[in-house]
Amino acid sequence: MKKTFVDVMLELPVDATLRDFLTSHGLPVPEGFAWDETPQTSQFLVDAVKVWPDTAARDQMIANLMAAVQLGDAAGQQAIFEAAAADGAALTGLATLCQSDVHRSFWLYIHHPTLFERAYDFSFWEHHGPQSQQYDLGLKRQPDGSDRQLAALRNAISAFYEREMHCGDGSVAHLVERSPGVFLLTVHVKDMAMLRLEFEGSTLKRRVGNPNIHMVLEYAKSTGVVRTLVRGGQKYQQMLVEAFAEHVLGVKANAHRIKSPTLDLSMLRTGFDAPEAFEDGFSLVQLKALTLLSPDAALKIECTAMQSSQQRSVHELLKEKLPGPLEGNWAVTAAQVNLYYPPEPGRTRARVVTIEVTSKGRLNLNKFDPKMQAQLEGYLVSVGILQKGQTLSAQEIPPEGDAIRSSPAFED
Repeated sequence: MKKTFVDVMLELPVDATLRDFLTSHGLPVPEGFAWDETPQTSQFLVDAVKVWPDTAARDQMIANLMAAVQLGDAAGQQAIFEAAAADGAALTGLATLCQSDVHRSFWLYIHHPTLFERAYDFSFWEHHGPQSQQYDLGLKRQPDGSDRQLAALRNAISAFYEREMHCGDGSVAHLVERSPGVFLLTVHVKDMAMLRLEFEGSTLKRRVGNPNIHMVLEYAKSTGVVRTLVRGGQKYQQMLVEAFAEHVLGVKANAHRIKSPTLDLSMLRTGFDAPEAFEDGFSLVQLKALTLLSPDAALKIECTAMQSSQQRSVHELLKEKLPGPLEGNWAVTAAQVNLYYPPEPGRTRARVVTIEVTSKGRLNLNKFDPKMQAQLEGYLVSVGILQKGQTLSAQEIPPEGDAIRSSPAFED
């Protein structure tokens, strides 16, 4: 269930950050109010917000509060620490002053808004990256993220949207190096004006606003591969890739999408047998979930081993409770494999690494660091899902000229 402002205020500690945030928005509190970190103080502040007579100021405060905790979950924290990795002061504050995921998100939003925006972009890409398209540029160049080149990129994108949709007269672009040789480009383009019916305080008004067209591109210098996430279809994907190549890499190129091959997952009917995983330090490998499609394609079932199964693999449970799909000619269209590390000393829960794969060639391995990615690809080769040498990354061979070429890849 989505948290309300009440949930957030009761979870946040009453510290200097929350005090300054509330007082800067003008929340009325009694003179000499004691900002003690107690449940009673938190509840008093919630009640003060509820009876706040200045509706416009109250709504502004609540809107900022909810925006500040958008990264208040496990995935958000990964993005936060990645964004703050090069900022010692931010890292120290996150590690020593913050008590929870929600608190870290709020603290970063207030004290380091630029880092928060960068973390939000990282989080957006992690959530939506599986829907991205992949292209092989054949260009292994250092991106030029200077203001001049990003301005040229924005002008090219704006010109495209002006031709296609009669909008785009404003845009913002950021380029950051997420890890050595891997760059993330985020672009926001001004969409066509819309009239929205919204409340301002207690009054219902129609107001003019311009929605945000959000697009992201990831570029790996070592392979020359880009992955794009753009709304609008193939023409829009190609536009972003070609603008990036010309203005950030410095070479004109024509984009051709890498087609993902179909993967055979039929061997997963009998489990996921990868002995190398135990040599790499994992203590348990569990085939967590399978999706199966009937021969006539009329019925799809998604089966997941629940926590009560004591980490048994889903194919074992299917053999006991629903053997028909495994014994018949049902196709395996998707799977999830969990690999568990032994619990760390003093902890009861083990760290889990999850592989997700579909028969259409989608993999989630891009989210892992290169070493882990290579290990997981090896397991997929071992069980027969991938062929030897047929991995997630494009082949690292010298580019032939400046034209984009097609090559095998496994991330759509």
